[in-house]
Amino acid sequence: MTQRALNLNKRPVTVLLTGATGFLGSSLLRRLLLTDRLVLATVRPTSKTERIIDLLSHPKLILVNSDAGTLERTFQQHQIGTIIHTATEYGRGQTPVASILDSNLVLPIRLVELGTRYNAGGFINTDSYFNKLGGSYSNLLNYSLSKRTLLVWLEKFSPQISIANVVLEHLYGPQDSKSKFVEHVIRAVAIDRNKSIKLTHGHQKRDFIYLDDAVDAFVKVLEHIENQKFKLKTFEVGHGKSIQIRDFVKAVAQISNSSTSLDFGEINYRDDEIMNSVADTRALFELGWKPTIEPNEGITRILRAYDSTE
Repeated sequence: MTQRALNLNKRPVTVLLTGATGFLGSSLLRRLLLTDRLVLATVRPTSKTERIIDLLSHPKLILVNSDAGTLERTFQQHQIGTIIHTATEYGRGQTPVASILDSNLVLPIRLVELGTRYNAGGFINTDSYFNKLGGSYSNLLNYSLSKRTLLVWLEKFSPQISIANVVLEHLYGPQDSKSKFVEHVIRAVAIDRNKSIKLTHGHQKRDFIYLDDAVDAFVKVLEHIENQKFKLKTFEVGHGKSIQIRDFVKAVAQISNSSTSLDFGEINYRDDEIMNSVADTRALFELGWKPTIEPNEGITRILRAYDSTE
């Protein structure tokens, strides 16, 4: 992919971003392009660019093929300050294990190795609450194993490059994948207004974090890593409080005035169901970040984005 020459008055700070066409990465890309930074976004030939179609000609965006040779040339041609890794393969369905490892382990290790070789200042990894307890969540076993293994390698590299591990609690927002829980509920209850939806008892508690707040957290971590050297730090992204899933689902129905029957208890809990997860927000609070969007407001924003409140 041909890289475009930039017409800028001064050389901006350069960030390399993976996953820029995804749910989180596309929103983070939009935010980064509002700052004084040049963004190199990795893409595959098969990447779908619908989420960022209006950004493709942005003067501070360069798309880079994610194959190993192109990545190394990119590090040679640009002084990359920070690498932000948001690309994730959850392995739902029949995804080959090799594909999961390529996205979640091989690619980030390659990037960290290139970062240390070409003097990048830091690497920001995207992690999930699934992995906080040190177990392997059976619903996403291969994903969990790959992310846990990556952390071992990141710790190994951390004396050479600053590593920030950003652990997301239950991330949600408009236009997420249909396989995600919140998106599934929003569509079934508020948009399609199905007659009924089958659910577990819904006593699991989650720390729901809205997309915009999560993006703000990444920017705060980026600013921190650009201004301070350290080895490995963990930043948990959430409100620091959790609510039951059944209450979240009821709020979707109430706010959207839906008559969909919420059939709690029709689905059994998994044997290793995570019954409560909540962020330890102290590290992020120390950077001056605080979430601002409570679940009811987040649900309202999603419904507004889908025009389902009309």
